Amino acid sequence: MKNETPQQPGEAAVRASGKTMADVLDDILMQPRKWFSLLLFLAIVSALIMLVMFVFTRLFHVETSEVRVGGSNSHVIFERVETRTGNGEYLVVVSPEGWQRTGIVVQSGSEVSFSAGGRICIDLNEIWEKVQLRKQYEEKVARERGIRSNDPTENRAPEDFFTADEKRSLILDRPWVDPDGFSLDTFQPSFRSRRARYLLPDKPAGGLVAAIKNGASEPGRAEAFFVGSQDSLSAPTDGELWFTVNDVQFNDPNNRNLFYNDNIGTFWVKVVVKRQ
Repeated sequence: MKNETPQQPGEAAVRASGKTMADVLDDILMQPRKWFSLLLFLAIVSALIMLVMFVFTRLFHVETSEVRVGGSNSHVIFERVETRTGNGEYLVVVSPEGWQRTGIVVQSGSEVSFSAGGRICIDLNEIWEKVQLRKQYEEKVARERGIRSNDPTENRAPEDFFTADEKRSLILDRPWVDPDGFSLDTFQPSFRSRRARYLLPDKPAGGLVAAIKNGASEPGRAEAFFVGSQDSLSAPTDGELWFTVNDVQFNDPNNRNLFYNDNIGTFWVKVVVKRQ
């Protein structure tokens, strides 16, 4: 009987191919001209592509851009800035807990446009109160009408028997809103005397507000302007773009965000900056 040495896994495949990786590497080292020609061809093709792109951008006035995706600590989650003009597009996430910097610097006279979406609520406590009130109604109705919570044959639910007054009492006075906010004529503040204390008293509460300001200190009423879901303007000054929502301002410098601490939700804003 002929003795045969067992083949190692993959050995048959290597033999079938005719060359091992070591053989290929040896060919490259021993015959560099063949590979140099290939690399030269690829370099020429790359140069031609770059030349075509350069001519295209100049003939059709298309600007090359730098694209960046923001990190975990950045409110700007995406930006694209044209290399030559400095014109830029940005996508910003706005939290409603007070003024926030964006790092987007604009120049006086630049055209700045905004397009915003998302939803926030400026009264987390009221949400909690309405939920607790709803649970009270549910327990009362279930007890009075014998509605069983875990019975698979039960087809009734407590809310089927809420009265008109009960339903009305569950409506939020400070509702969830989009960047256009809600009217202070329709939904009243918890104290009427606070209306004049909003950042922008004549604008909808909870709406998106922006400012352009130099320096690290937070903007004040003088720099703030209402954005809502759509707006555009010519930048009145050089500075950095800030965002917040329209809520009650507290005059204690050590606790400026007192009335912003119970805000929840998120707005997103697309910002387009066109420099002169």
